[in-house]
Amino acid sequence: MNKAAKLSIQKREPGSKGAMNQLRKSGFLPGSISRKGSDAITFSVRKDELRKALSANGTSSVYMLEVDKKTSYPVMVREIQYAPLTRDWLHVTFQLVSLTEETTAEVPLALIGRDDVIHKGYELFQQLETLLLKGLPGQFPASIDINVSELSPGNQITVADLTLPEGIDSETEEDRLILSVSYPKVQEERDEGTDSAAADAVEQPADEETKA
Repeated sequence: MNKAAKLSIQKREPGSKGAMNQLRKSGFLPGSISRKGSDAITFSVRKDELRKALSANGTSSVYMLEVDKKTSYPVMVREIQYAPLTRDWLHVTFQLVSLTEETTAEVPLALIGRDDVIHKGYELFQQLETLLLKGLPGQFPASIDINVSELSPGNQITVADLTLPEGIDSETEEDRLILSVSYPKVQEERDEGTDSAAADAVEQPADEETKA
């Protein structure tokens, strides 16, 4: 099991919109911990510390939220709300988890070698950005890496093609398309035009024979 990253938080009472804005201006982010059968716990966390933790561990890891270094909550990220235009963080929601009970998590798909495909003049179309996985908290990978560097036009990858870590199952349908590779549209049109011209060239002598 991966070691849980620690984050210090400060409990707070639910506040008004003005109070939330004041928190953000002072470098903190309002947040809450969702609990089954109980009211959510509201808190604030330093925005820079949260960004650093998420950058290092990802959104599918377990975090231990500590209050005054006395009480800690094992949690996973459930939602981060953004401002529509600026994309600034507005609020973070964590889900309280049991380390011995399975849960689900959205894990990002990371394409390795995408530039290699593009440099060859091919086009790569990615249909899925994340994968819904099921397993024990602490077992989820930060990302699912997919090596696409050797793919060529006509190749595609589905969920069934992935190799997942032991103890982790996919909740996404196995036949879901993740990505495909093709020739650029201009190239395809050029090939179709060439095929059409070749067909005309083959058919022309037949027309002349008919006339003869």
